[in-house]
Amino acid sequence: MVKKCFSIAVMVVLAIGLFSQTGQASAAEENRSWVEYTEKVMAKDQDNGTLELELQGTKKLAKNYDVTLRGENRVYQKSLSDVRVGAENVTVRVNHKDEITKIFIDGPTPIETMRVGIMTSGFATVDHDTIVLSSQAGLEIVDKVAEETFTVPANEKITFTPSENEITVTSATGDVLYTTPNRLYAFTEEESKIKVENITRASGDPSYRGFFEITTSSTGDKLNLINEVDFEQYLYQVVPSEMPAYFGIKALKAQAVAARTYALGDYLSDRFAKDGFFVLDSVMSQVYNNTPENTATTQAVNETAGVIMLGEDGSLVDARYYSTSGGYGASKHQVWAEADGTFPSKVLPYLIAQSHTFDPNDPSKMLEIDTQNEAEILEFYKTLSHTGYDGNSPWFRWKVSLSKEELENTINANIISRQAADPKFVLTKNEAGEFVSQPIPAEGIGEFVDMYVAKRGDGGNIMELVIEGTTGTYKIIKEYNIRFTIRPSNAFTQGETIVLHRATAGSSDYTGTLDNYTILPSAFFGFELDEENGVTFFGGGNGHGVGMSQYGAYYLGTTLGYEFDRILTSYYPNMSLENISVLSTEGK
Repeated sequence: MVKKCFSIAVMVVLAIGLFSQTGQASAAEENRSWVEYTEKVMAKDQDNGTLELELQGTKKLAKNYDVTLRGENRVYQKSLSDVRVGAENVTVRVNHKDEITKIFIDGPTPIETMRVGIMTSGFATVDHDTIVLSSQAGLEIVDKVAEETFTVPANEKITFTPSENEITVTSATGDVLYTTPNRLYAFTEEESKIKVENITRASGDPSYRGFFEITTSSTGDKLNLINEVDFEQYLYQVVPSEMPAYFGIKALKAQAVAARTYALGDYLSDRFAKDGFFVLDSVMSQVYNNTPENTATTQAVNETAGVIMLGEDGSLVDARYYSTSGGYGASKHQVWAEADGTFPSKVLPYLIAQSHTFDPNDPSKMLEIDTQNEAEILEFYKTLSHTGYDGNSPWFRWKVSLSKEELENTINANIISRQAADPKFVLTKNEAGEFVSQPIPAEGIGEFVDMYVAKRGDGGNIMELVIEGTTGTYKIIKEYNIRFTIRPSNAFTQGETIVLHRATAGSSDYTGTLDNYTILPSAFFGFELDEENGVTFFGGGNGHGVGMSQYGAYYLGTTLGYEFDRILTSYYPNMSLENISVLSTEGK
């Protein structure tokens, strides 16, 4: 069987402490009355000050708790950020009030496994109505708290359903096998996989390595599903979901390193720590197990095992990547805000705008244009003859036209929800001429009047777009908000089918089409406004434009013969390749 989460070591130490007849302890007695538990950490909530242990459940952190790492020859002061979800090298001391007063980390926490939150079909939510599992090797279902175990025969489906904070397990014939309020585990043989039959991915019903944890949701009427899997094997099911095998081993190895580095960033960030996992299986992290494993992608992971990217200051690279560059990449600080809302954000020297277009007068050089000049940008994206790293991508050039009414409709259908979702970055011009955050009128912008670019990034990506309507003037800030405000689909334009035209590099005309594409493909575009005919957007690329272009990596590896390390330095300058072990050094 797969190693069960893995060993459970529970150490209970009762210090001597006698309580008075009133049941209250003296201060000295309080300090001496405690219990220690060495258990796996299942979740942590820094905002609410709690830590969830595998068997003891959720414990409150005392007001003056402290965290120390017990090294080989010395003790290091640490913080809750250093206590990893999934860690088994943690001992907590609990006082007479059932609060954690001390947390001991025994040596460096090894980076061995990934905990993945599995979403429903369509990546809609982590809350499942039911969960249905099966395995060709059979399953073992374990309730560790109750110390109960039962087996499920090979290929037989087993269903988990929630009811008032309990989980009911039923067989394929509908017989109730078990009911519990506790977390359940589903294990199979080490070389086998577990199929999740209640969700659908691009490959059908997905099968997973590792094991599963099933818990009730925070509301008690849904179920959550977590897949714990070996860190490198997690990448076996990320890389094929993010890059097709035909891109070649060199690009795939670059993708594997980028994916490993990005995954490690999520692992260390505690972004989902309160939910008990490190990453989601969707684009909110990296797409996981949407496409089955294949020999080429597994080879790419194995041949780069443990390799990650570090910046010049020794910090982990924020390894962003995307589908296609239209000829320029973007600087990260001009695409995303800081957590506190600062925008532009901090400059990262390895995520900077670069040209990926060959100079037509000297193809050995990269073309440089004035990315702040609207006429030059428009001409650049209207030109189909340009060539570059991403020339083979169907997204290298694109255009889409909307009538004035269609443009008006799509803006009005989306601007209110975008302002509600990101109020600091969808602004309204007030009477003093200042752009301020306030709710958009119920009628949106009213009738469309005008639109212009207020600010572009170093790579030409639009950072600020101003839209004038009869109800006011509005500034849309950040590429995501812009792309999700003007959506070229008749679901929002309320008219005829909207056709997005695409072209590869060197084409004489646009040859590919997509109907009702749900968002603008990128923020790398210019546009022509016409009072009678509306607007035509001319753009290039697909995605946010930061970091490695996957189609570009494909070209560099297959056409120019770049090895994976050179591909990576082409997109992430000012970084070095290191082994993941450097992050597990004692005391760091």
